[in-house]
Amino acid sequence: MFSIINAFTNALNYPTLFFLMVIEGLGGPIPSEVLMPLVGILAGQGKMDFVAGVMTGTLGSLVGSLIAYFIGAYLGYPILLKYGKYIGITEREVNMAHSWFERYGALAVFLLRFVPALRALISYPAGVAKMRLLLFTVLTFAGHTIWDLVLAYLGLVYGQSVIAELEKNSVYLYAVAVIIVAYFLYKVVKVVKGKAR
Repeated sequence: MFSIINAFTNALNYPTLFFLMVIEGLGGPIPSEVLMPLVGILAGQGKMDFVAGVMTGTLGSLVGSLIAYFIGAYLGYPILLKYGKYIGITEREVNMAHSWFERYGALAVFLLRFVPALRALISYPAGVAKMRLLLFTVLTFAGHTIWDLVLAYLGLVYGQSVIAELEKNSVYLYAVAVIIVAYFLYKVVKVVKGKAR
């Protein structure tokens, strides 16, 4: 089991990280809470530069967020409500992000970068509202940088010790595997239910 996790970690390089974080920035199924701690773990193993990894992840998230912004600006909510279900975005999440933006405006764009369920989705209402692009970009970059840095640092400090402990107690590895599989099954079920409607 440990070799499977180790193989997955080894497969994470800069281009793959950038691509996955772009998808994450659009609201995709693999969250930064999974990806960025791996950057710290790899940095601790000497397989990735810590700063380069954080910046790669942050720029990927920024690109995804900008794409989401332009989708909101030029295509609006209907396209998101129609096709968002294919990457696990629910109508409830869209409405929640919209209400936060309506209430807090630019502040929501920054603060919601630290809220896992809504950090990607806030880009869409910002685009619909035609928020100033420069302000959106600065706030988004700042929020992503802080969030990704913290997650990667946690991976750097605690990741190796956690993996070593899991390796000694393989029953926990199976529990982690079950949680990961359950998470992805949950996302698949949401997509299937969305198609059935």
